Amino acid sequence: MNFIAIDFETANEKRNSPCSIGIVVVKNGEVVERIHHLIKPKEMRFMPINIGIHGIRPAMVENEPEFHEVWAKIKHHFNESLVIAHNASFDISVLRKSAELYDIELPSFKYICTMRLAKNFYRGIENAKLNTVNDFLGYEFKHHDALYDALACSNILLNISEELRCKDIDEISKLIGVTIGAVDNDDYKPSKAEGRPIKISSRNYCPKKENIYERFEKDAFKDEVVVFTGRLCSMARDEAMRLVRRLGGTAGSSVTKKTTILVTNTKDPKELRKEEMSTKLRKATDLSEKGQNIRFLNEEDFLNIR
Repeated sequence: MNFIAIDFETANEKRNSPCSIGIVVVKNGEVVERIHHLIKPKEMRFMPINIGIHGIRPAMVENEPEFHEVWAKIKHHFNESLVIAHNASFDISVLRKSAELYDIELPSFKYICTMRLAKNFYRGIENAKLNTVNDFLGYEFKHHDALYDALACSNILLNISEELRCKDIDEISKLIGVTIGAVDNDDYKPSKAEGRPIKISSRNYCPKKENIYERFEKDAFKDEVVVFTGRLCSMARDEAMRLVRRLGGTAGSSVTKKTTILVTNTKDPKELRKEEMSTKLRKATDLSEKGQNIRFLNEEDFLNIR
């Protein structure tokens, strides 16, 4: 699967005020390039609410290039590419309005919104915000940093592709019920949810287990500190955490020196290189190598604890 993930941060309420852009280039399902630029807005007006979100202040960008100069360095990544963004209507609008401000002719490209994909695909989560979805997937990142947000966005599409066992964005679009948008200079077609998602084959989704608590002994997780990374088939993440607490354990949101069990959707973490691991799995592996007693369980092992 080949695409670029983008994320903009803006100085104020205007879409033509980018102050930062992050781009992640993915080829054959692997991140091959990470790009980040601070941008000096044409109108140097920063709103406090925007600064509060991304932390970028006027002094940080006053000596940086404006959008048209940055565009000259990055425009080749967009030409006839698939572009993804989380809440793509915002990021594509920033791109189009900024191009309009500098009289730039944009190349043709297709794009799709990972927020809409996640909202239709991950039905068990509270909302489809970037941090909520990636927390559900066990991926930790620095939110509202343009580069890290672009990486988190790419993580969502790569996970969906893996779970659907499909690398064709046209097919993914049809399965999940989110249309592919397009930009061709002045022509614009939005990426939006359309119709109902096609029912996914049972090979991709495990059936929800009834009366799950009856499978376990009363104190099955007594004195255990359990952390989850990756998607569970049998239940939503929040349900699994409630299960652990109800059965005497503690459900942690991140890996620490107190963690005793890491539940991962990777069958054998030892087969992965460090760069292929989620942040939680990588940290747990490092702690284990330093002597901490952490058990690595896949979902089947977790469900068979007594």
